[in-house]
Amino acid sequence: MTIVTPLLALALLTLPIDQEHGAAPEPLQCTAGPIQRSFGGTEWLTYGCTDRQTLIVVSAPGNPAMPFVFILSTTDGGVRISGEGNGDQEATAPAFEDLKKVSREVLDQMIREAETRP
Repeated sequence: MTIVTPLLALALLTLPIDQEHGAAPEPLQCTAGPIQRSFGGTEWLTYGCTDRQTLIVVSAPGNPAMPFVFILSTTDGGVRISGEGNGDQEATAPAFEDLKKVSREVLDQMIREAETRP
């Protein structure tokens, strides 16, 4: 079961990024990290992406939210968050509430920290 988290993270390595019309989307590499963090009282692994604006948050082994992933990215207005998976909602909901409080500055800091562990 511990292999699920890395496989889920690797599946996210080809997220398309927004570009101008006519240009083919380039795959987004999200391999910097992981940094272990606690959100909502459970453990999560964070991975920084090459666009330096996106952070992937994957349920760590043993987390009842497994398998679940959140994607945080910077926007003009702050931070956008989305998530998906089949993990226990009692574990994902508190993590989501914590992640909604992440400011753009904190997101930038987490991305930079993940880059220190390529």
